[in-house]
Amino acid sequence: MIKLFRKIRLKLLSENKLSKYLVYAIGEIVLVVIGILIALQINNWNETKKSEKRITGYMENLVDDIKSDVKEFNENIKYYQYDIEQNKRIITSDDYKLLGVDSIVKLTGYLYLIDRTTRQTYEKIKNEGVIESLGSEKINKAVSDYYNLDIIYYQNMLKWDKEETSESLNFWFYNKDYESSSTRNYNTNALPFLTSSEKRKTDLITLIESVEGRNHIRNNLIRKKHLLKKVREIKQAAKSLIEELTLELNER
Repeated sequence: MIKLFRKIRLKLLSENKLSKYLVYAIGEIVLVVIGILIALQINNWNETKKSEKRITGYMENLVDDIKSDVKEFNENIKYYQYDIEQNKRIITSDDYKLLGVDSIVKLTGYLYLIDRTTRQTYEKIKNEGVIESLGSEKINKAVSDYYNLDIIYYQNMLKWDKEETSESLNFWFYNKDYESSSTRNYNTNALPFLTSSEKRKTDLITLIESVEGRNHIRNNLIRKKHLLKKVREIKQAAKSLIEELTLELNER
């Protein structure tokens, strides 16, 4: 093609057909410009497709991350429900006194949960500066609210519960008036106690029936009820976000 254009130019010049040569040269320039524009358009199209594919991958990973969060919320809900019932048993009834000492102490509520939610995909999206390109304005806001409001609130709740529960743990397991067993449910029967099992049980019941003991149990009960309510709300927000992201993906 280049050789053909060169022959045409040389022929026009040799025949002194300057006007025709100028028209031809302009036409050749126009063709070159059109070719460049087409190449740029194709390149832009390819880049757009790559970007859309990357965004779609991020959205799919977000759905997987949030589904994992929902599983954690379900486990937390089960634990809080269990803990609440155990605390109620001590506060409202004396039947717990029929249990052994190690079973009774488990009713007091000395455990806390840790955050296992994942925001790895969200952080990648944020670092790449494409957080506003996931989809509609509604989708972008929903994702941002979930990670910057719901999850932050959830993490702060767990931190609060850890601090409060740690105080209760110190009361139940490091109290000078009660010789406790392991906080980790390890088998400590092989380790000798200074007092008998019955004496330890009596001492524990005395702690439970004390004002301070009942305050620890009551506060744990109220705190876990609040956590249960909020985790249910955040779980629902997560499920709604999964539905919105899935709908957006299906429309792509």
